[in-house]
Amino acid sequence: MVENEIRGNNVKHRLQFAVLCAALAVTAGLIVVFSVRNDSASDREISFASASDSYPNQSVTDWVTYADHVVVVTPTAERDQSISAEDRERGEGVVLRELELRVDATLWSSPKAAQPTPKSFDWLAWGWSFKNGDTGRKTKMASHGAPRIEMGHSYVMAIIWEEARCSEGDGVTPAQWGGLGSGAVIPFDSATIGQGEFEGAVRTPAQADAKADDHVSDGGVQARLMGKGTSALVAELKSAVPTERKRVAPAAPCK
Repeated sequence: MVENEIRGNNVKHRLQFAVLCAALAVTAGLIVVFSVRNDSASDREISFASASDSYPNQSVTDWVTYADHVVVVTPTAERDQSISAEDRERGEGVVLRELELRVDATLWSSPKAAQPTPKSFDWLAWGWSFKNGDTGRKTKMASHGAPRIEMGHSYVMAIIWEEARCSEGDGVTPAQWGGLGSGAVIPFDSATIGQGEFEGAVRTPAQADAKADDHVSDGGVQARLMGKGTSALVAELKSAVPTERKRVAPAAPCK
């Protein structure tokens, strides 16, 4: 892996990328750092953006403390956002994807949930980048250590209802479903934890089983339950006890 700082040609480019990152922060629960890591160790062409999470999300206790629901979802529609005129003129840029996620099952709900489980909801995800003016050559982008969320796969997600926010200078961010962060999105093909798409690559059942024993000590939900099914996760969710919920972002209510 080689890490390079993303250097825009000017401040305007950096600000445009910041707008993309802010949008991802609301839906995917990620606060993105201006850096990428290229996967030079394999034949696939993909760049990884470094990110921190909006909420604690590594343990089942984190999930039942901060999430409204834990659901199984499948993407049913995907659309690339438009390339801005500025990016086309500059010859490089980042494009996000707008997804529609169908809720296939609800595994757990908080008794204090702000909204009932949705039947479907919108999700913003990393798409691809281009450079040298070649929009036909797309390099996939993903957050390191998390799924990209791709068509044809299923995932477990811990989601939270985000009320509308009105930050001075940024306008209104509408109320919507969002995520806790990278540790709260788990591959779940064939109802198996850790099986499916992760970092833009597909894990086979054998690969998921092989990783189960290697990462038990990591403490993350996916690592601890790798290769197990729905019943194991539901049992942990039911037995977990929420802790005191700490404020992780300043309030910005719309009056």
